[in-house]
Amino acid sequence: MKGKILNSNFCNFQKKNKIEKNLRISVAMCTYNGELFLPEQLESIARQTVLPNELIICDDNSTDATLRILKDFQEKAPFEIKIYRNISKLGSTKNFEKAISLCNENIIVLSDQDDVWLPYKIEKLEHIFKSNPDIGYVFSDAIVVDEKLFPLGYTMWKSILFTTYQRRLFRNGYQVEILLKHNVVTGATMAFRAEKRDWILPISNQWVHDAWIVLLLSVIEIKGDFIEEPLIKYRQHFTQLIGGRKLKLIEQFQKAIGTKSESYNVRAKRFEHMLDRLVLINKPTKKIKKLFEDKIKHLRARQWIHNHSRWKRFVRIFTELISGRYHRFSNGWKSVIKDLCL
Repeated sequence: MKGKILNSNFCNFQKKNKIEKNLRISVAMCTYNGELFLPEQLESIARQTVLPNELIICDDNSTDATLRILKDFQEKAPFEIKIYRNISKLGSTKNFEKAISLCNENIIVLSDQDDVWLPYKIEKLEHIFKSNPDIGYVFSDAIVVDEKLFPLGYTMWKSILFTTYQRRLFRNGYQVEILLKHNVVTGATMAFRAEKRDWILPISNQWVHDAWIVLLLSVIEIKGDFIEEPLIKYRQHFTQLIGGRKLKLIEQFQKAIGTKSESYNVRAKRFEHMLDRLVLINKPTKKIKKLFEDKIKHLRARQWIHNHSRWKRFVRIFTELISGRYHRFSNGWKSVIKDLCL
């Protein structure tokens, strides 16, 4: 981590004040064959009411016009732009890891290539960091739009069910519990302090970068906050890796019946991997270790359930239900019914 931990509270106060008065912004963007939507995203960054100090772009060996678009923008942009092209394709997670590692300023704002930022995004993020020295990361809601930026009638938080109740819990110290249930942070809306970078790098290739970053920071007691308004237009299109489309009831059912036992195995391994990292970098508290162990136990139980006939499932499902793990780590009675019937 940058700097040293000081024993004096007064010195800590002075140090924090110094950092807050001199906030400088890096934007970490990853690109890959993004020629269709990239120009609009770049222009939206250039139109910010508070401009970044630098834009770090890691291109994952694009084969379309992405590099030409980036270089043309580099020539006219009102801030410094550094473009790095990967010789071989890294994939989204490792490409973001590289972009984050190359940032030079003390606030890192993550950016996808296909969204559009509202003009005051950086200004609002900067205000939170300046006003709250203890805040380590910030994220916001997003307007979900189609390819032509037409709103689809809902926001990202509605799509992922980040409810008012969950938001209240999040702000009241239950970050880890919320994030172990489901990730509520969209990386394209997120910013964090660069001094926390050493905790999160390298990013496990078993995880999506945003889920890894926010959970790991929360586990090591880095306080997060959110802005209760959309700060980007989150574009839905056929080429994106991860979408935010709100599923209809029939689509939710189809997704549920399509979930196989191997998916629970993959997810369990992710949390096992993060727990291993926590042991290496910062011995987890008993509470955190127990939360992770219970999450993994629940995923392994659901993996077992999906590998056995319906009549054999009942005792295991009942055990998970009375333990409270269905409600703490899955979707409560919806998940119970799914495991009983599907």
